[in-house]
Amino acid sequence: MGVTAHYIDECWRLKKLIIGFKHVSDHKGQTISRVLLDVLADWRIEKIFCVTVDNATANSFALRRFHGQFSLVSDDALVLDGEWLHMRCSAHIINLIVKDGLTDANESVDAVRNDVVYVRGSGNRLISFEQKVESGRMTRGSLPLDVTTRWNSTYLMLSTGLKFRVAFDKMETEDKLYNDYFMEVGDKGKKRVRPPQYADWKAIERLGRFLVIFYNSTLVVSASTSLNAHKCYEEIVNIATNLLALSESTDHELKDKAEEMFKKFDKYWDGLKNINKMLIVATVFDPTKKMVLASLCFDELYGKDSLEGKAMYDSVMSVLRSLFKEYGARYGKEAGGKSDEAKTNNSGSTPCSRELSMIGTDLHDDGLGYKRIGRRYKEMPNEIGVKDNRDELDIYLKEGVENPDMMAGVEYDVLSF
Repeated sequence: MGVTAHYIDECWRLKKLIIGFKHVSDHKGQTISRVLLDVLADWRIEKIFCVTVDNATANSFALRRFHGQFSLVSDDALVLDGEWLHMRCSAHIINLIVKDGLTDANESVDAVRNDVVYVRGSGNRLISFEQKVESGRMTRGSLPLDVTTRWNSTYLMLSTGLKFRVAFDKMETEDKLYNDYFMEVGDKGKKRVRPPQYADWKAIERLGRFLVIFYNSTLVVSASTSLNAHKCYEEIVNIATNLLALSESTDHELKDKAEEMFKKFDKYWDGLKNINKMLIVATVFDPTKKMVLASLCFDELYGKDSLEGKAMYDSVMSVLRSLFKEYGARYGKEAGGKSDEAKTNNSGSTPCSRELSMIGTDLHDDGLGYKRIGRRYKEMPNEIGVKDNRDELDIYLKEGVENPDMMAGVEYDVLSF
């Protein structure tokens, strides 16, 4: 069992460490929980926000046991008493759905795969069967061969193969060696699947409508060295809404498959209404989105001004309030935490250097009772709390979202904010 820790260091940079690679004697929840507890004890880790695991039943049982035992480590071992401790792995859920879809279209996928294998192995023999495409002429390098254990590579193979469909059809009618190739026995002692027919290409087109949804999302949620927690809920909603849209298709096969996939997707998340709220909280703490994107997601899923959407909104706000209250109790000034000003003064420098105005630095003070209003006012905020009556969470949510003008390909740095 591999155990990877993600955390944010004192300089607000995302860090990732593999802290355990342990032999697990069996797949029982009790064993998994014990190994995880041992790894954390080895590293003297006494605080956990979430634990992300795949959807195996044993993992759910393991985290229930882990929750009860780890909560005894310290008073603040878990956040909100571990109510949101169990995080389901987005990438794993996507993988489960896609594998089901690929299995259903297995024969058609094999037919196209054999086409690609033939093209890649035949060099320039295909010069007479060229087909103009956006990227240029068909060559060996134009058609990527998939890695059977990586479904995203299968999607790339199929989507590229579709561009050359006309050329493949032409090869079947004009190239004897191409047809002879499909009569040969394959690597596993079985005759190769026939060249792709009309029904196969239609099946691949339908499959592509699904795979593009999951492909784009998996690029986001599979990131392991860059920050992506604040992007996951948006991708979950992207998948759900696109599947719901395909469920309205007039193509009955497309419609049935979309409905089936959505049911599985919803089930794997234990129902989108019951999704781990920390995924939404992470989105809210992206200052370019806040609750605006979350509200849009609720409208897309449940309908504008719907009761379900309002219930989700209120639920997320309740979690935000609870988090703010708990963090305030643990780390606020009343709990002995340093103020931001004190932290800045003690550090000796600030993360971003700024030009300081030098006006007034030559003012005199004779020490004989001379007073200045400005100096007195500077002391007031710390003495009586001269500030906005709203708390920090209110201020953050009610201020406008950040809308930076970023260069193409450059992402907003959430952690630097």
